[in-house]
Amino acid sequence: MTETIQQFLEACHPFGYPLLACSVIMLAAILYHLLFTGERRAYRRLRQKLDVAKMQNSAQVLLESALCSKSPLAREVIYCVEHRYEPDIEKIIEARLRLLIDGQRAGMSLISVITTIAPMLGILGTAWGLVDIFSVFGTDAAQQGISQGISKALYTTIFGLAIAVPGVIALTCFERSLERRSARIAEFFTELLAYRNRL
Repeated sequence: MTETIQQFLEACHPFGYPLLACSVIMLAAILYHLLFTGERRAYRRLRQKLDVAKMQNSAQVLLESALCSKSPLAREVIYCVEHRYEPDIEKIIEARLRLLIDGQRAGMSLISVITTIAPMLGILGTAWGLVDIFSVFGTDAAQQGISQGISKALYTTIFGLAIAVPGVIALTCFERSLERRSARIAEFFTELLAYRNRL
């Protein structure tokens, strides 16, 4: 297995190792996004506590739940409840939520960059392989040079596309998930602000 990978990387020379680095970086960015941007559990808990707070006409239940949580969403709830009587609280919360949502994009810009760079490196490898092919025409080692050039051209293209395709899929899923999350958070805070005078 290790020898096969080594042979594959050598066949892609000099673009095999940069492409391998791209794949490792993109995998790390995807895992980072999945592990550190989830607010689903915190949202559900706070949503339930807001309903309880509305029934009891008291912010205490919601505030206690938010204080027990370490999520960024809980920090915004605490800020909203503690500063609910400020005159421009809606604008302040809107700005803070924009920052919160922007923080939820962790790793996505890196995935976007890698999905752009990887196919370009693959195409560059293709061009490099074609240069190798044309450089050996008319020489004694033409057949071997042509086969090596074609293999380099094809391997780097395949490698670049194999990195880009999962990256595009992951980025599309993350964007859609972020849109849904943003809509839920916006709805939650709209409801919280609407009831702030009763809390």
